[in-house]
Amino acid sequence: MGIFDRLRGINRRYWYVCYNCMMQTGHDTPNALFYSEASLTEVLGRPLMPCPRCGSTNTKSFQNLKDEGSEAPLWGLEQTVRKYPRSQFLVKPGRVSAPPASETRVQ
Repeated sequence: MGIFDRLRGINRRYWYVCYNCMMQTGHDTPNALFYSEASLTEVLGRPLMPCPRCGSTNTKSFQNLKDEGSEAPLWGLEQTVRKYPRSQFLVKPGRVSAPPASETRVQ
């Protein structure tokens, strides 16, 4: 990780955790986090951010976690973000990819 990434800090408004990806990957946190500055999508009048990996709207921003008072999970997520290069989490606006057909599960 570069020195500028460490100095930039984390803008909690643009960092998200996808609970659907978290469950599908067996709680592999780096694969459940993403960074996106795209606009939120309205679903039933509620602004939500679709996950770029699975398309689910079961996501929550780091800022929402902070507002809810979930300090311990937020601290762990921020440590994960600092541990890996920021480029691993970047998502281009408007890019939502579905998982390959071999990975979809019917329940």
